[in-house]
Amino acid sequence: MLNEQQTAATTDIAFLHRVVDEADRHVGTLLETSDGGVAALPHRGAMSRLLALVTVFSEPRSAYYGQSGLQEPMGRCLDRLERLQGPAGLFDGTNLSSPPDTAFTINDACLALCLIDALADGAPEGVLRDGVLRDGVLRDGVLRDGVLRDVRHRLRQIVAGATGSLVGGGVHTPNHRWELSAALAQIHQLQLREGAPRPEIEARIGQWLAEGIDQLPDGMYSERSPLYATAVTNPSLLTIADSAGKPDLLDHVRRNLAAFLPWFNSDGSVESVFSRRQDQWLTFDATVFLMLYRRLANQDGRKDFAAAARWLEQFPLYAPDKLLARTRLDPWLAETLPGAGSTGAGAGAGMDDNVPLPDALAPAEASLDSCGVYRFRRGEAVTTVYGGCDELVPGVVSGLSANPTFLRFEHGSALLSDVRLSRSFFDLGPFRSQETAADGSSQVSLSETLAANFYLPLPPEKHCGDGIYSLTHEGRFSASMDFSSRPAVVHSLTTDVAVHVGENETVLEIGFDGADTSFALELTFRPGGVLEGAEPAGGADTFQLVEGTGSYRVGGHGIEFGPGNPTDPDNPPVYNPGEAYRYVNGTNATDGVKVYITGRTRGTHTFTLRGISLP
Repeated sequence: MLNEQQTAATTDIAFLHRVVDEADRHVGTLLETSDGGVAALPHRGAMSRLLALVTVFSEPRSAYYGQSGLQEPMGRCLDRLERLQGPAGLFDGTNLSSPPDTAFTINDACLALCLIDALADGAPEGVLRDGVLRDGVLRDGVLRDGVLRDVRHRLRQIVAGATGSLVGGGVHTPNHRWELSAALAQIHQLQLREGAPRPEIEARIGQWLAEGIDQLPDGMYSERSPLYATAVTNPSLLTIADSAGKPDLLDHVRRNLAAFLPWFNSDGSVESVFSRRQDQWLTFDATVFLMLYRRLANQDGRKDFAAAARWLEQFPLYAPDKLLARTRLDPWLAETLPGAGSTGAGAGAGMDDNVPLPDALAPAEASLDSCGVYRFRRGEAVTTVYGGCDELVPGVVSGLSANPTFLRFEHGSALLSDVRLSRSFFDLGPFRSQETAADGSSQVSLSETLAANFYLPLPPEKHCGDGIYSLTHEGRFSASMDFSSRPAVVHSLTTDVAVHVGENETVLEIGFDGADTSFALELTFRPGGVLEGAEPAGGADTFQLVEGTGSYRVGGHGIEFGPGNPTDPDNPPVYNPGEAYRYVNGTNATDGVKVYITGRTRGTHTFTLRGISLP
């Protein structure tokens, strides 16, 4: 919590007022339905809602401060949590009786308990109302009248019921280890306050941490995911560092935040194409990074982190209720950022707006070698090249990077969000580079070799009398054919892509070696612009460039692309996601305005993307 000296000297009053106002609006939305919509909420949603209510109820500047009308919706959230908690203290979700899923809920429960206990203990609330510190206006009356006393009692029971199973429970993804450890660290802190700590909690946290934090050399975590870095790993490491007295863990958070600095986009998103989790398919909202950058900018006095935080403050706040709760308890979050003043009082840009990036977030070049991704800024153009897909030996599954987008090109407000290459080769799917290398400061080389077999008769010594052979998977499909024992005729196709980045333009040289088949280069533009030079290709927002150069413009910016190739019925303008998707009626298709350029896998084909400024 903030002390009065810190508050008077450094508190960012405009930022705090804005967080409270947006938290109030969020809570107002939650309360619009007659029952608050609680009856059907999963456990994490019910606890998140309860935390929001506790936060504004105990916040002096909030419109909901001390409002008795919040007692009933708080009680409904607790009723729902108690109903959903199983006999072992765990909650169900997609994963049944799940320690890590339970840990998410318990972390929020502990956060709410910390807010309540701060009132009970007589600690200053650490918040401002009209620029004046209010230290416990609610404290005695709230607990005496039972509005929060009952909440605290019931939450403590929920936490106590889950503790044993969290200590003994397991996980199944890398980030779960840290979410679980964070919950245990907070439980341990609460138990210390009550004078009854359980030694096995510290021991279990130590066991998880002894495995080492899964951080790659360039600062990414092993899941390479902005979603899980911001929602789980970094907040959890912060919590463990603060609650368990392990400040060295903050170094991992610092390295990860530094690694993300060059990957923000002017529309308020952050690059996620290299992720191994579901956000590889999403436009990921960057605002969730605000709390992390603000904390360490103030704690470390880092101007680059402060620049990131100020830029993020221009957008609507992510989860303002939880941000308010954390700000109430974390003195660093409420301080004025080092360097220029905060922009906390002014916000409203959205994901479709382009807000200039500060220099700290816009270096001329950036790379994450462990992820196979590179970014170049030349003039007004931004080129992002990706070639770090995982080998899909088990198929397309959760936990692997499989996004076939290998290039993005942005010029001002015009965005070519996805460049993909589809080839008709044994239904093995689009180009996914697994060999990526930077050549100098303006070129990246990508490469992939695919192979498919036709199988010959089994050698006599491998014959089975009953004709039933082992069911095996040969890379494309499975059959009772004992593929590994058969000689094969191999067909292959090598695709090499050289990306040359120049001032406001990028040139693609796509070369093929092996099978002679059709290809379709797919260019997907973010909707909202004007396309010229391409012909309709049979579907909504689907076009083909058959000659010359096409263009796509948004406002005063545009992207020229080409040249096109003539139509040919043997080279259809389609995208093929591969049998791994189509067999189960799935797809990984992009959304937007699509333009195809088709041809044959012979020799080298050169295409140019050029940014243009329009009057």
